[in-house]
Amino acid sequence: MRFVFCVSFSLALMAQPAVKRIPADGIAIPAADRAELESGLAHLQASIAKLKPGPLLPDVLIYSEAVRFSLQYNEFFKPAEIAAAKVLLQQGEERAAQLAAGQAPWTTATGLVVRGYRSKIDQSIQPYGLVVPPSYSPNAPHRWRLDTWFHGRDEALTQVNFLTARQKSAGEFTPRDTIVLHLYGRYCNASKFAGEVDLLEALDAVKHNYHSAENRLLVRGFSMGGASVWHLATHYPGLWAAASPGAGFAESAQYLKIKTTGDSAPPWWEQKLWHYYDAVDYAANLFNLPTIEYHGDTTRLYTGYFNTKALDNALLMVLKPMSLRYHKSGDKKIIVE
Repeated sequence: MRFVFCVSFSLALMAQPAVKRIPADGIAIPAADRAELESGLAHLQASIAKLKPGPLLPDVLIYSEAVRFSLQYNEFFKPAEIAAAKVLLQQGEERAAQLAAGQAPWTTATGLVVRGYRSKIDQSIQPYGLVVPPSYSPNAPHRWRLDTWFHGRDEALTQVNFLTARQKSAGEFTPRDTIVLHLYGRYCNASKFAGEVDLLEALDAVKHNYHSAENRLLVRGFSMGGASVWHLATHYPGLWAAASPGAGFAESAQYLKIKTTGDSAPPWWEQKLWHYYDAVDYAANLFNLPTIEYHGDTTRLYTGYFNTKALDNALLMVLKPMSLRYHKSGDKKIIVE
């Protein structure tokens, strides 16, 4: 009987479709480059080990952790990323030397800044990016508006690629006199579970380090980031002054094209759990939250249920014709402001 069970179980496993690895396997790293990266990482880790524990230590650790992950898990996808990792190691050494000397110039810098925090979930170091406006001054009594931005799906978005991008591009929107917080969100999970906590912890870090206005927090994102906005706007409506989801899914079954009845339907308890994150079930929470939704007429949209809701405060926009992107026109000004 045990043999029959084992055979049946093995055949059942063999019948399961192959699971796609996300992220995919990386490219082969030339031996010389791997040796250089491993040596540079070891040197940076030694420099960090000499630093005293403190709230600024994660701002240095983000560099070593990013390179360590890509090396350890074979997550270099293009040759350019190998070169980018070497730059990150150099930047980490610079910050370590500055912190050892009792200096931290990045804490008052304007422009593109990358920083980190230690998560209460698992004590891991999590990175985030900032766009600090030229008008910002830590000594000014003014409180700055704070926008959050959630990135779209990118299966190659390692921490190496995230930190590199956040030091090169200010992103889609940079409103005047506004700090923009770019979330890593623990890779690509549309801000669910640990990704949701990443927002809350990163917000706490930014509020602690910068003078931001509690009543001027905005939430934005596009594609998968738009899904993050639908989720966070409907679940935390009192946190935001306004929300602007760009496309993005809001319903599990519709997005994944899952049949909810029949032999292939998920069990009832699984469908019940969808309610926890299906933003449409919490749409009424947007009643007092100004919301600008944006998508193109050729975009595969998963927020149709919202369009039939009686949400007087929501401005639902369709700009034609376009696909999954923001239109480069004067209409974009509406979303920016």
